[in-house]
Amino acid sequence: MKTMGFKKIDNYSNENKNIQNLAKNLSTLLKFHKLNVSQLGQVLSLPIMTIRRLLSGETTDPRISTLKLIANHFEISLDSLIGENNLGCLKHKNKPNLIPKIDWTTLEKISTIKELDLNKWLEWQAVSLKEKEVIGDQAFAIESRPSMYPRFPHGTIFIFDPSLTPKDGDIVLIKLKNNELTLRKLVIDPPEWQLHPIISGSQILHYSKKDHRIIGINLLTMLYNRKTNT
Repeated sequence: MKTMGFKKIDNYSNENKNIQNLAKNLSTLLKFHKLNVSQLGQVLSLPIMTIRRLLSGETTDPRISTLKLIANHFEISLDSLIGENNLGCLKHKNKPNLIPKIDWTTLEKISTIKELDLNKWLEWQAVSLKEKEVIGDQAFAIESRPSMYPRFPHGTIFIFDPSLTPKDGDIVLIKLKNNELTLRKLVIDPPEWQLHPIISGSQILHYSKKDHRIIGINLLTMLYNRKTNT
């Protein structure tokens, strides 16, 4: 059976120096944009091994389509990607932040996302922030539960940041003593903190550090309806 050969980089395919430049530049881009191999692979729909081989210089004849895909994502030219010293003038751009998307069951089992091996994580959520806005390194995304409908349409994504200081009126994710998770509105009436339900039918909880733990403060809620097949 005939296999499909790689399309070689014009004028560079036999020059080991340019393969080394590619590996170095790609590594620089990943560090600059705070991305790992898994995240880039998911965003570009590229196999993780393909990216790893580019980083190690193992692939000496990468597909031109792959290189263009990477260059376009980082908004640089192909020459900059494979050239020498072309990334010294990198300017910060408001690229989306990629944060891990976690399911409810997993979140109930852990105390912090530091317990997860994010180098092997497959699900990521892109989050665009305004200039000068920052998001903590332990921020995570989680999808709404069916019970939250109709207030939150199916497929709504919540972004939580554990590094934020809770304030009156915040939507917070609370873990109860039995590890059950609940989404509540924080109402601060000093010295008491109350956890008001966001879904009708639930009782108001009186916050105590003994019985409740704030997992994260809602930084962003992305409301949209899940796409359905037609």
